[in-house]
Amino acid sequence: MKELIRQYLNNGISRRDLMRGLGAAGLTASAAKTIVESISPSPAMAQPAGGGAIRQVTGTGGKLYIEQLKAAGTEFIFFNPSTGDAPIYDALVDMPEIQLIKGVQEGAVVAMADGYARLSGKIGVAQIANVGLPSGMTQLVNSWKDRIPLLLTVAAFGTETTGRDWPQDYDHQEPMVTPITKSFWVAENTAGIADVTRRTLKFGTTPPVGPVFLSLPDDLLRATATADIYDGRLFNVAMKIRPDRDDAETIAKRLIEARNPLITAGDEVTLCQAEAEVVELANLLGIPVTTIGGSLGNWSKPYPTRDPQFVGSFVPGGPFSSPVDVHFNIGSQLGEQRMPNAITISMRNDPTGLARSWPIDMSIVAHIKLGLADIIAAVKSMATADRLKQIADARSVRTRAYIAGTAKMRAETVRDLDNGSSITMERLGIELENSLDKETIFVTDCESGRIMDSMMNFGGADKTFVSTSANILGWAQAAATGAQLARPNRPVVSAMGDGSAMFGGPQPLWSQARYKAPITNIVVNNRSYNNERNRIWSFTGPQQFNSGKDMTCYNGSPDVDFAKSAVAYGVEGETVSDPARIQEHLARAKRANIEGRPYLLDILVDRAGVGAASEWYPPYSIAAKRTKKA
Repeated sequence: MKELIRQYLNNGISRRDLMRGLGAAGLTASAAKTIVESISPSPAMAQPAGGGAIRQVTGTGGKLYIEQLKAAGTEFIFFNPSTGDAPIYDALVDMPEIQLIKGVQEGAVVAMADGYARLSGKIGVAQIANVGLPSGMTQLVNSWKDRIPLLLTVAAFGTETTGRDWPQDYDHQEPMVTPITKSFWVAENTAGIADVTRRTLKFGTTPPVGPVFLSLPDDLLRATATADIYDGRLFNVAMKIRPDRDDAETIAKRLIEARNPLITAGDEVTLCQAEAEVVELANLLGIPVTTIGGSLGNWSKPYPTRDPQFVGSFVPGGPFSSPVDVHFNIGSQLGEQRMPNAITISMRNDPTGLARSWPIDMSIVAHIKLGLADIIAAVKSMATADRLKQIADARSVRTRAYIAGTAKMRAETVRDLDNGSSITMERLGIELENSLDKETIFVTDCESGRIMDSMMNFGGADKTFVSTSANILGWAQAAATGAQLARPNRPVVSAMGDGSAMFGGPQPLWSQARYKAPITNIVVNNRSYNNERNRIWSFTGPQQFNSGKDMTCYNGSPDVDFAKSAVAYGVEGETVSDPARIQEHLARAKRANIEGRPYLLDILVDRAGVGAASEWYPPYSIAAKRTKKA
């Protein structure tokens, strides 16, 4: 489907051919018509040219690129420099509207742009060297899996050297990004740089959004040409598709008449800013709400964890997985998994993911916020307020009992942890919950921290949770920098495991120090790939389990001092080992943030699970193998 739309935007196929192709892809005629109308320029859009919406600019290819980014509303370019990019940076010398944010490694640059995009709702722009593209791609996977709008640009080798295998150049660079981008473009002449930039931005921000790639040969960046620059509103496509009225009424009827309905909420709820509508629907009909949790699943918390209808992460065979008769999945790909004897309804903003993995009884392509608004209106038109209250009250009995039980267990856990002498994940989660402001943006890629997350509250009036579903390590510190740029008036906390901190840190700390980003960086340090060891020993590594030898996952010896490492990058840091003093450490970090400085806490937590006590690893000494000491 994305290739069809790309061909249409490139004038490769007609409107009629696009309609036929969308129909062949499984969309209804009305849905296909809505998509085509959304991406087609209307006559009204071409008229404001005299008012400055379209203007001509003469300059280098670098200037044309920057002018088009500016016209699209770009505020930041996250970058790591290369020689070929020079015309781009020349163009920025007298353009204060766009701020350069430097990263010292390409993966960190992409992760910063990704974090900015998730919190700002705008496309993140990352500029890296062409030879550094593979490094940047490590973090681009997160953007692709989570459908985050991001433009990754490289200054490629000049057109005159194409195919000659020059140093640092390599063939097939552009197709290399194909599996993890919506599409890619290569500028073919200097005058076309502005247009191809506009087209790339349009494709990346047209729902379903995602990362896109642009290659700008450096000789074209240096050359001069004249081109039209388009205001961003001329190619800003909202794609706010409403569901068919009959479909909305059918869903409403089924939810009203169901015996045991269940809602699964996914990240498209967050992308469409539809949390309030899901909460209204769930409480209106007393429907329990679950999310796909664990270490892989949602990158956000699409439903408030304190809401009385929220029953936690979906557990196959759990109390709310059976006997479900109507399962309404809202914006989650993994949430489409079928339940025995249940009718599955799935409403997605992303037609490419809809019904991809499991068969669906009723598939709806719609903007989540608008789709839910129509379903809520249909529900209210089919039943009186008194009847809806009766339905909700009857259904909520089981939910309230379940929530009361989990609240009791949580209270007992809190009480039992007060006397511990070491820091467990649960204890750290409780301390963070008691310390962090409700406006905090909590950015994490700490897989072990999912235990910690369960002791905290997110969504609604509580903290904002931001992670990745792909769990590509080394993301959180850099992404937190982008998040802080997007939301400078809100506290930002990053949390990553020690393994992740060695993947992606401490390079992002350099950027935080340079740009005075008031972020609290937490390293959840158990000196192990803890969850990997648990899985290996429990399911696939019987010999390691039987021998007690951890062949792969122990990260101690040497023990990394992340606090000292932070200081080397200009960020204050301290090590935390006493659970009774966690609040003191968090308070010092908060004071530093208020004063405008980043801070790092290296928190030594317990390893947990099978094999946790083992510190064995395969010993080897290169020095001992020498036959000549030099």
